[in-house]
Amino acid sequence: MINLRRRLTQAMVATAGAVTLLGGGVVTAPAHAAPNDLGRVCMFNAPAEVPKAGHVAWAFRVRGEKDHWIWGSFNRDEAWTRGGTWKDVRASFKPVWDKKDKRWEGYTRYRCTNTKDGNARNAQSAFKAVRDKGYSITRNNCLHMSMAVFKGYSGVLRRDARLPSATAVRPNDYFSRTLSNAKWERIHRMP
Repeated sequence: MINLRRRLTQAMVATAGAVTLLGGGVVTAPAHAAPNDLGRVCMFNAPAEVPKAGHVAWAFRVRGEKDHWIWGSFNRDEAWTRGGTWKDVRASFKPVWDKKDKRWEGYTRYRCTNTKDGNARNAQSAFKAVRDKGYSITRNNCLHMSMAVFKGYSGVLRRDARLPSATAVRPNDYFSRTLSNAKWERIHRMP
């Protein structure tokens, strides 16, 4: 299993030119294809990162802008965010080929949904609130943060009963089952 700290370092290097915010697969329809007046969120999944549980990260498009995204993740070591284009998002979450095990590791898939609303400032506030509580594997983890950011970003997502609490749910299960039940787009594979 690839070291998550090394992946985050690679992501920071890949997005060195991107704007840092919040303080200091091949796709058939590109993620940025939604009209600018719609909100758009995407959850990225690293299914093998935490044995039997997985790991997720989040991204949202700044509503009203053609190709400006904010994305990040939360783990035991740190919470981080970046800003830039959809291409930058994909570079941050690009999986790594493990020559020994002959498989892709890290974030290997994602799925997205459009929303009728989307407020980047509210999403940033949600990020800070979750980050400031500190990491907890059962009460404040990568899935909790991703859902807090999405629900901060969109009142539509916040009110969606098909998106229940992230407590006691494995990130892989939420990504695969819950988002399917909520009618998010199909799973896109990376690279």
